[in-house]
Amino acid sequence: MKLEDLKLYQECLNLEATIWKIANNWEGFNKDTVGKSFVNAADAISSNIAGGYGRYNFKDKKHYCYISRGFLLETKGWVIKSKERGLLDETTHNELIENVEKIHRMLNAYIRSIGRKKEDSTYSDATNSNNYDEDDNHGNSFTASADEFFSEEELSNA
Repeated sequence: MKLEDLKLYQECLNLEATIWKIANNWEGFNKDTVGKSFVNAADAISSNIAGGYGRYNFKDKKHYCYISRGFLLETKGWVIKSKERGLLDETTHNELIENVEKIHRMLNAYIRSIGRKKEDSTYSDATNSNNYDEDDNHGNSFTASADEFFSEEELSNA
């Protein structure tokens, strides 16, 4: 499977394009300070997913996904700051937060799927309780089953 076919990657690209359009319409100080950092953080989400996708071992793949998750949360912070500073209206703010949280759930499911054997690719609460991944539980309330966002083919080829 190609990177471009990964649903998670497509969602990240869509979020980044939306943020680019918004920040590109700002002017002067707002564009130079908030806009640049906002776009850089958003662009780093898919960049790190792509970087990990091209790695050979599972540990490297997960490491890049963890970095991507950090940039996702940084992007969420810029969404919040942009609203507080009057750069985003309530509707746009809510849509962006919803998209960030959706990507967060998808990214967590993708991280859990990395390194799993094909027969183990469908996530269930029963199997996860015995395979505690400490990195997935540090203040992270956005979890979902992998099959909610990925096809069997995507999970087996991740």
